[in-house]
Amino acid sequence: MFEDYEGVENINHRRARRVGFELPVRCKHGVTRSTVMLKDMTTHGARIEGIPRQRIGDTVTLFLPELAPKVALVVWSQDKTSGIEFELPLHENVFANLVADFAIGHLQRLELGRPETDAAAQAKPAVPPARHAA
Repeated sequence: MFEDYEGVENINHRRARRVGFELPVRCKHGVTRSTVMLKDMTTHGARIEGIPRQRIGDTVTLFLPELAPKVALVVWSQDKTSGIEFELPLHENVFANLVADFAIGHLQRLELGRPETDAAAQAKPAVPPARHAA
């Protein structure tokens, strides 16, 4: 189907696993700040929706939960959706935490190197407090 398009032969070969999100995040593009919807993400970049078409090569800053702002370059843009590549990739553990806490379906932490889910940790029986002799 895509054989007639130059550069599309590796369309299914990504550097990192793409994970679906539906997460509103703040974004700065130019002098404008807005809220965009994070649609999917890898350790190397993301797809965002909600800002008008951007120019390829433009810089955007994404404010992901509990992280320092992430600077990224627009690598493609169509209508109100843009693909961005992070200036510096996310560390695998940081990515695993974001996936576990915010991804669609909250993928198994074990699958991404996290030993247990929050629910599993909360389900463990609590150790009764030590009783002190009176």
